[in-house]
Amino acid sequence: MLQTAPCPLGPLLAAARLEGRPVILDGGFGQLIADEYPELDQSGGMWVSGVAVRAPNAIRDAHRRYLEAGADIITTATYQVSAGGYIAAGLAATEAEADALLAATVGMAVDARAQFVKAQAEAGLDVKKPLIAVSLGSVGATLGDCSEYTGKFGQGLTMQGVYEFHLSRFSMLARCLDTTELRGQIDLLAMETIPSAEEATAIVRALEQLCRDDIVLPAAWIAFTTPATNQTVLGEPIEDAVRAATSSPCVCAVGINCVPTHVVPELLANIARVSPVPVVCYPNGQTWQGSADAWGDASTQVSPADYAKSAMEWVQNGALIVGGCCKTTPEHIRTLAAAAAIGKSCCSSKD
Repeated sequence: MLQTAPCPLGPLLAAARLEGRPVILDGGFGQLIADEYPELDQSGGMWVSGVAVRAPNAIRDAHRRYLEAGADIITTATYQVSAGGYIAAGLAATEAEADALLAATVGMAVDARAQFVKAQAEAGLDVKKPLIAVSLGSVGATLGDCSEYTGKFGQGLTMQGVYEFHLSRFSMLARCLDTTELRGQIDLLAMETIPSAEEATAIVRALEQLCRDDIVLPAAWIAFTTPATNQTVLGEPIEDAVRAATSSPCVCAVGINCVPTHVVPELLANIARVSPVPVVCYPNGQTWQGSADAWGDASTQVSPADYAKSAMEWVQNGALIVGGCCKTTPEHIRTLAAAAAIGKSCCSSKD
C-alpha cells in the first residue's frame, strides 16, 4: 500500500461547510503580473516564474493581495518551472542553482502567509492560516508554445517522456521541500492546465513512483483545461480523464482551470457525477483567443460581480473549491469571497 501525504482539504472543507460556503482559491497570477507590470520581462519561456527571479516583490505583493481578499488557498508562482527551463532562460547554470530558485519562489508564498497570519494576530482577529499549493503546469507549459492547450507536445515527446519529465520535476520539488526553510510549510500540489487523460495518467504514475521510493510530496489536485463541456482537448471523455486522475490516493481533488466560463456548468456537472473526491474550479475571466498574447476585446472581460455570481452557480454544479485563473484579479476573489459569505451556498459531500 502506498504511503501518501494526508490531505489537508478535509478540515478546510468541513470548516467552510459550517459557514455555508465553498473554499476560496486565489486568482490569476501570470496574467495579473503582465497586466499590472507591463515593464517586467516575461519572455524566455518561464513567464511569471522568471519574474519571480527578476522582480520578487511583485510576486510577494500578489500573494499578499490574494490573502487579504479572502483566499483560503494560495498558489505559488511556479507554473512554468523546470530545471531545464531555468537553465535555458539563463537564470541558472546548474540543477542545484535551479533548485535554489524554485525554493526561493515557493518561499515567497510561505513568507506572505506568515506575514498575513502575524497581521491578523496583531490586529486581535481570529487567526486564519491559509493553505499553500505549489503550482506546476503541464509539460506543455514548460515548452513555451501553448501546447498545454492542445496536448500535442511535439519534439518527439512520448507519454513515457512526459512521465519522466514529471518524475524529474517532482524529485526537484521534493528536494526543495526538504530544506529547513520549507519543510512542513507546503500543504498541497496543484497540477494545472492538464490537457488529457494521458498526461494525468503520467502524473499519477510519477507521484506513485515517488511514494514507492519513500519520497512523499503533498497531496495533489489535478485540474484539466478544455474548451468543451464533455471531453478533453484530445477528445477523451472528460469522465475518463477524471477517473485517470483520481485512480491514485496521491490525488485528493480534481477539476478544471483556464477554461472559458460558458462551458463550466455542464463541464462541472460531468466531472462531479463521477468524481470520488472534491471538485476544484477556477476558470478564466476573459475570452482567450489561442495564443500567449491573444485575448478577446474588453467586452469579453467578466466583471468581479458577474464572476462571483457565476461562481455561486458553479458550486451548485458540484464545485467545492472555487477561484480564478487568467484575467481574474484580487478584486474578483474579494467579490467572490464576499458573495460566498453572504450567499451561504450549500456545499456538501466528497471531502
